[in-house]
Amino acid sequence: MRFSFETVNAAGVRERGEVEAADERAALRVLAMRGQTALLLQPVAIKAQRVSRRLTASDRALAVRQLAGLIEGGVTLPNALGSVAASSTVATVRDELRDVHAALSAGEPMPAAFARATKLLPAVERQVVVAGAEAGDLARVLARLADYLEERDALRGRLIGALVYPAVVGIVALGVIVALLVFVMPQIVAAFAQTRQQLPWLTQSLLTLSAALRQFGVPLAMVLLVIVFGGLWLLRGPLRERGLALLLRLPLVGPLARSADEVRVLTTLAMLVESAVPLPRAMTAAAHTARFGEHAARIDAAQTLLTQGSPVTQAFADTRALDRMSLELLRHGETVGGVAAAFSKAANLKRQALERRLHWFATLVEPLMILLLGGVVLLLVLAVMLPIVTLNSAVR
Repeated sequence: MRFSFETVNAAGVRERGEVEAADERAALRVLAMRGQTALLLQPVAIKAQRVSRRLTASDRALAVRQLAGLIEGGVTLPNALGSVAASSTVATVRDELRDVHAALSAGEPMPAAFARATKLLPAVERQVVVAGAEAGDLARVLARLADYLEERDALRGRLIGALVYPAVVGIVALGVIVALLVFVMPQIVAAFAQTRQQLPWLTQSLLTLSAALRQFGVPLAMVLLVIVFGGLWLLRGPLRERGLALLLRLPLVGPLARSADEVRVLTTLAMLVESAVPLPRAMTAAAHTARFGEHAARIDAAQTLLTQGSPVTQAFADTRALDRMSLELLRHGETVGGVAAAFSKAANLKRQALERRLHWFATLVEPLMILLLGGVVLLLVLAVMLPIVTLNSAVR
């Protein structure tokens, strides 16, 4: 909160201004530390500002980075929570941070207090924050968490961009082709109907398709929309696991999705282990962040072997939870006592490889789309030109 004040110092000099503090008592302490005695202290009316309830990855990263900066600057955690909540324009961030602040002020344990911020800090992120606070290194852990959130958001954006571009181009091209078939081609070919010459089979086929689209196009489009949206709903709910398994089998897209999931798991493991979270607990959390059930099952199997006394690298190798490169890094890290650094290095290498694949994918898809569209346009041109060639032959 922001308070306006009027104070006097030991020399009798009066001063007016504003101060930021969690509450009135905290504001008085701040003024007392400055050697000032408060004559007047009252909260400043905050102008109503437009807030948003939608919480994005960038909102999470910004709030966490602000907390890290305040705590690194010497501000206590409750005051930092109150300050970030007061300055946030995202209603969800503001409300959840205020709930955490109130819970901590009421004496609740830190895990229980942060459990009130389920949208801002999901389960894995909460474990990181609590572990950092218990280890006395909360500022560094929060900064690392903000980096993780920003990197994950950037990677998701690049992956979605690589997949959305060909889809958008394909949809637009399909719309143009349908418009040509329905509105343009019949008008052009109708001129040849008066000659009573038999049209070539390609032209007849496309005219039949054009007539079918004119007659059944709207109902067909509605059915397709219902199928698409129904399929998306099923894939997000009852058939999610089957949909993800099917995604892994798709050419080009499947390897990209698998690599992105491996990067997510390795980054989570690195972040948790660096934050002093025990490795078995970190593996359980990382398994929950995995998008694919097959990958999560392997991490869980490795965690079971680890709790039974198996060496770290051997547990991951026996369950094939990591690829050979990551296993080599982990083996070296286990030898020198740098398991967290090994996970971090493996995640960085995987991320770089994934970015190269995304670039290659985008570079490959563009000429393929051009060739495909060129082939369709060629068919349309041939369908129009063949009757002309046939008519010229008949005249001769």
